[in-house]
This record gives sequence, C-alpha cells and structure tokens, in this order.
Amino acid sequence: MKYLSKIITAICSLLFLSIGADKFLNFLEPPCSMMDHISPFIWMLFGVTQIIAGILIWFPKFKKPVATFFTVFMLTFSIVHLINNTYDIGGSVFMAVLLGLLAWNPTFLKGTTKE
Repeated sequence: MKYLSKIITAICSLLFLSIGADKFLNFLEPPCSMMDHISPFIWMLFGVTQIIAGILIWFPKFKKPVATFFTVFMLTFSIVHLINNTYDIGGSVFMAVLLGLLAWNPTFLKGTTKE
C-alpha cells in the first residue's frame, strides 16, 4: 500500500498526457462527442493544460492543487456531457475519482495506518 499514491499519480499522469495529446492528434476512438461543440482554440487550450497537468502532478508542491482543480474540472465536464445527452464520461469520472483520492490523500494512500 506504500506505493498506491505513486501508482495513482502515474495512471493520472499517463491519462493526462494521452488525452491532452489527443486534442492535437485525434488518436483516441471514439472521439469526444463534445468536440464539435467547443471552439478549436479552447479545445487545444484544454490539451495544453492537460499535458502540463500530466507533468506537474509528479511534483509534490503541485500534486494537490492539480488533483483538486482537475477533480472539479472532470466532474464539471461530466455534467456538461450529461446535460447535452452525451454519455462518453467513463474516463472523466474514473479520473475524477483517482484525482479526488490524490487531493484528499487519505491515510491508505500514504501507506500509514493508525493503531
């Protein structure tokens, strides 16, 4: 359990890097159903932000702010998807849960137990 936080960080980092790069390269299938409803500039801005988050999440100083911001970000866009009757939210909800764990950082992520 000692390495659980690092494993979650690695998963989130890889997901950030891949979904951020996808904003430029369009390699994930199926593409996001909201892509046509968002300005290309904003779409690429999201991509840059996600790539930066994938790097910054490794730094202890930035891990909690990145995790907290993107927990809210992912949940917000999951709700936007639902409001627009699109349901491709599995990845963002999964990431929001993982990022929420990093932001909250319960004792089991720290590898400590209270006795």
